[in-house]
Amino acid sequence: MKHQSIFSPSSYKLFGYSFLILFFELALIRFIPSNVRVTAYFINLVLIAAFLGMGIGLIRVKSEKNLTHFFAPSLLLLTGACVYFSNIIIPPPTSGETIYASYFDLSTQSREWGMVPVVCVFFVLSALPFIALGNAMGREFKNFPALQAYAINTAGSLAGLLIFSLLSHFSTPPLVWFAFGGILFLLLAGKGQNTILPILCLGIIIYMVQILSQKDHEIWSPYYKINHYRNQTATSISVNGSLHQHMLNFNSPLESHKTDIDKIKQQYQLPYRFAKNWQDVLILGAGSGNDVHLALEQGAKSIDAVEIDPAIWKIGKELNYHKPYDDPRVNIYINDARAFLKTSRKKYDVIILGTLDSQTLLSGKSSIRLDNYIYTAESFQSIKEHLKPDGVVILYHMSLSKNIPIKLAKVLMDVFGEHPLMHFEDKHLLFNFTFVAGSRGQTVEDFTYFFKEIKDKSADFISSPTDDWPYLYLDRPGIPSHYLKAGGILLLISLISVYAATGRKSIKKADWTLFLFGTGFLLLETKSVTEMSLLFGSTWQVNVLVFASILALIFFANLLILQKGPFDKTRIFFTLFFSIGVCYVVPTHTILGLPLAVQWFFGALITAVPLFFSGMLFSQIFVDRQEPTKSLGYNLMGAICGGLLEYSSMALGTKSLYALALIIYILAFLIHGREQSQSQIKSYTS
Repeated sequence: MKHQSIFSPSSYKLFGYSFLILFFELALIRFIPSNVRVTAYFINLVLIAAFLGMGIGLIRVKSEKNLTHFFAPSLLLLTGACVYFSNIIIPPPTSGETIYASYFDLSTQSREWGMVPVVCVFFVLSALPFIALGNAMGREFKNFPALQAYAINTAGSLAGLLIFSLLSHFSTPPLVWFAFGGILFLLLAGKGQNTILPILCLGIIIYMVQILSQKDHEIWSPYYKINHYRNQTATSISVNGSLHQHMLNFNSPLESHKTDIDKIKQQYQLPYRFAKNWQDVLILGAGSGNDVHLALEQGAKSIDAVEIDPAIWKIGKELNYHKPYDDPRVNIYINDARAFLKTSRKKYDVIILGTLDSQTLLSGKSSIRLDNYIYTAESFQSIKEHLKPDGVVILYHMSLSKNIPIKLAKVLMDVFGEHPLMHFEDKHLLFNFTFVAGSRGQTVEDFTYFFKEIKDKSADFISSPTDDWPYLYLDRPGIPSHYLKAGGILLLISLISVYAATGRKSIKKADWTLFLFGTGFLLLETKSVTEMSLLFGSTWQVNVLVFASILALIFFANLLILQKGPFDKTRIFFTLFFSIGVCYVVPTHTILGLPLAVQWFFGALITAVPLFFSGMLFSQIFVDRQEPTKSLGYNLMGAICGGLLEYSSMALGTKSLYALALIIYILAFLIHGREQSQSQIKSYTS
């Protein structure tokens, strides 16, 4: 087959379909959880489903049937499911993990579905559009030499990431995402295709998306879909459909609400008595401004307010009844709390942690929640280092689980060397637990030590969060049953789908080397996200930077092989093994103890080196494949296993991902060596 020029129409189509795949992957990672609440805790299911769909689409390239035209109908089916399940109550699990999802906006008569069946439904439906896009990409991919095609594919993916990130930066709604992606799809697939059906389907999709966006005051931050509802007493702020916080008018003109408002104010101010000075105050999780207003009212001279979500801060800036963010004593920082602590050297009299409970994950490739790293032992150690000698930490938390406050009490006791003071509010409104650490005052009236619960036998089985195991919302190390059930079913669906797409003969001829490369690379990529979140913060910009850097590393590794290769693969393999081993052995806290610039350099270097050498090996092996689209399909299937194996970090800690990746790459090395030996024997005998 004659290969086409890199500037041919086929190259533009390959670039465009690669762009669309990553663009819609990111769009669906944002869109589905915003309408089906519990899927916010399973957002890597979209990633895994995309890998399955793309893999099947690529493997089916050899068949004559063009699957591209199925994209719009399958996307319509998925959007329709979002509309249906947005009105369904999906109860979260009652044990193993604390998952927060409220349904105050739905009728109590609404139908209920189990969480695992819903996750499985969305896994299947999310895979379908990517079968069509993967097939379309594969049909253009085969028109080029393998490494040239892979370079175009990587460049298109990087462009898709950057454009979607730009749209997120400007808080564009899903209507813009689907309209933009739909138009681009029509331009790519228009010629030679019947455009009536895609146009009709995309029109209905945009109509459905608009229906889902009809609630008042809807804002799309880079993290959530945010809705807010205002009255004279309070503004309720919900994220992805669940209540997130109340912005209060502490001077409510309505007498009927005054009692509740006064009670909430008293609960906020209860720990203030332990602060000896209010000269310098730090508020982590400043939100819409309740804590900021009350600290100002208390007489704070200087307040540093840190909030990760710019949209929630903007709501507080514009709509807060007391306008605390307009006060010249307040300095606002739109940043992750850990990142702020790393870059600031200032000491504080009072450090307040607002109710930092998160309702989304760190990224689509990790099971770690957005707020997990603020509640680890290392984080509280950093907070302690930012206290003045007589300073205090005040922590508010809302939890219906007994285990979470026990964890918080244990970690505070370990860091501060004494039992924290604790107040429990049975008739709570915004939060039910308040902790005070750093004060050496005695117990008083409504505050006590957490002695009983800490000495309770159940506390022995509850693990405190660390940077390696940052799972505040898990009772103990282990994979909760709902993840095991869902993961098992998703794996079974994937195996059946691959078997149906390839047949028994093709399964026997599977590309196991590149399959394992997909598994190992996904594990390295996931660990890179968590590692960079510790070094740079858990902001969406850091996630974009990490993913863009990974795609750039893949591109340049591929380019190096294309222009300077081949290299000795055995040496690259052992360099890869060594670099992963270094990543595993070097404790994260040793990097965090270095000066900031040195942290960033060594952290980025340690993270990037294994990914780069893995990319080099992949490209050098991939270039010799007789059916590159099929091999790339198996590589994506391997990534599905990597995505499911990521949940093992809940039991073993995030460092274990490096160990798993090392084992998988060693297996790939052994299998590839066997392949080469068999190939040499065939060459010799022929």
